[in-house]
Amino acid sequence: GAPHPPIIRSGVRQAQPSGVMFALILLLGGAFAANPDAPHPHGGKLSPYVLGPPTVLLSREDEEELADGKTIMRVISNRPADESREGGARRLLMVRDVAAPKDVVLDRIGDFAAYPRMVKGCDACHVYKREGRPDGTEEVRCEYRIHALHLKFRYFMSHQIDPEAGCVVWNLDYERESDLDDSVGYWYIQPRGRQCCRVYYSCDTKLRKWVPAPVYALLSKTAVKQATIWVNNEAVSEWAKLRQQQGGGGPLGLGGAMRSARDAWERALPKGRAEPWKLPRLPWARPTSLTVRGLGAHPRHLSQC
Repeated sequence: GAPHPPIIRSGVRQAQPSGVMFALILLLGGAFAANPDAPHPHGGKLSPYVLGPPTVLLSREDEEELADGKTIMRVISNRPADESREGGARRLLMVRDVAAPKDVVLDRIGDFAAYPRMVKGCDACHVYKREGRPDGTEEVRCEYRIHALHLKFRYFMSHQIDPEAGCVVWNLDYERESDLDDSVGYWYIQPRGRQCCRVYYSCDTKLRKWVPAPVYALLSKTAVKQATIWVNNEAVSEWAKLRQQQGGGGPLGLGGAMRSARDAWERALPKGRAEPWKLPRLPWARPTSLTVRGLGAHPRHLSQC
């Protein structure tokens, strides 16, 4: 979403958009063609991401910035998953350390119904299909409604989620027509301890040709920069709530009792079918201690692993 009015650059001078520009944007807003009853005009133009860890090397300086709670941006160069499509060779990758367990972070990313509250610019997110697979992965299809500047977009996305690997990839649901021309993306959560993980995020979006350039720049750059911020804030906040719920109630505490019940439930499931991130919101994470360093501090301080 756009926290400030758009700025149009003309030479060295910056000016607010004219009435003509606003009229054009509002006119284009009525030209969108999202339609759940019609297929998308194509089956994908952008090379998709694949489930699995990223191939990126971080320097000592990168590690120092991450240790300070900063988000770093790097360019990843890979062989495209589909060389017949656009993109994939060079894409931006955001990296941030988050002071919460992997499953808590994945739970926040997978809580699509809460996106309007968690993600700035998201007006609605509705899950219309959820299908588990024998290998433990799951496909989740969602309808999104977002806004940028004075434009509103409606699109349909298919997410492939691997809870065990801590990875999520997505692309448009090409069985439905979206306002976006194409979009692909990637989350990867790497555990770095029982109470900390490293989050990787990358995405690539192609808009319709009639979308104004300022809108395209805002959507692409803002989405990449803001993604790890909202995930960090939400995951740290959720982890703090879970830790607070784990106090009292006997030697094990309420959290210990919940974890014991959940362990018994998981043992009764077929191997490979337990998907903790889909369970009801319970304090099931397994900390090494019932004390959180800096609990109640500002999220920026809690973001240090």
